[in-house]
Amino acid sequence: MIEAGSKVFHSLHGVGTVLSIEEKVVLGQPTKFSVSSFGDDGLKIMVNLNKKERMIRPLLEEEEVPKVFEHLESWDSDLPSKAPTRYNLNLGKLKSGDIFALCEVIKGLTALSETRKLSPKDQTMLEQTRKNLAEELSLVRDVATEEMEEIIDRACRGSNN
Repeated sequence: MIEAGSKVFHSLHGVGTVLSIEEKVVLGQPTKFSVSSFGDDGLKIMVNLNKKERMIRPLLEEEEVPKVFEHLESWDSDLPSKAPTRYNLNLGKLKSGDIFALCEVIKGLTALSETRKLSPKDQTMLEQTRKNLAEELSLVRDVATEEMEEIIDRACRGSNN
């Protein structure tokens, strides 16, 4: 549940903290918004909590983490060869907020990087997405973020974590 003071995950900005829950009237309808802060730069985002696809979610539960690693290890990627098509597909997955779609972006781009050089957009997306996932999983598992990034890399390459 999203409430003031709770940690949330935004697929493009990583882990943040809910500063407040506000109710505003939008187009004559009462609407709940979460005001959340992300990163060290003080980025604040207001998210409509009444929308189904709101791009933020509570952090994973500890018991969900093994399923995430299983998906990272077992999912086979089949990304489009054209960079713009691939980027738009991956961006759609990120915006879904689904943890498994996030894993697919990381796994797909990691696999692609082993066969050829990634475009600058793909490289940035891979690095940011891996960092965001590592940040969330490190909080849930109480492990250093750098160590979690290494675990994620091993899972993507099929090694045991």
